[in-house]
Amino acid sequence: MKKVIVLLLLVVFVAGLVFVADDACAAWRKNKDDEEKAEVVEKAAPAEPEAALICTFKNDEELGEFEQLYVSKQATFGRMGVLQAYFSMEQNNLMEIDRQMEEKFGFRMDPSKMYDLNRDNKEIRELGPIPVAPPTE
Repeated sequence: MKKVIVLLLLVVFVAGLVFVADDACAAWRKNKDDEEKAEVVEKAAPAEPEAALICTFKNDEELGEFEQLYVSKQATFGRMGVLQAYFSMEQNNLMEIDRQMEEKFGFRMDPSKMYDLNRDNKEIRELGPIPVAPPTE
């Protein structure tokens, strides 16, 4: 099960990288893509409404700067998706551990408390709440 989830995370991560790389290469392929799109639009039966113009760029330098930011944002979205999937996987692992502990030992650990496992006496003791550091200014 873990291997499947890790494989899924890897696939999502690679797909994000491919998406980012494709966006970065888009500037070099612009002329060719524009010609292909024009041919497809001509062949399409119903005409779709044109997308609203959001922004225009003064020069290639400004466009390049925007493109770097845009690609960075898309890459961040991809990494966030991987991190969310990893976080969900770890939450599921914790729930499974809690289930097994409760089922086998009738014990559920409170994440806000500290515990001491004494192997010599074969016992676990609750030490109390985890100390909270005072806010620093």
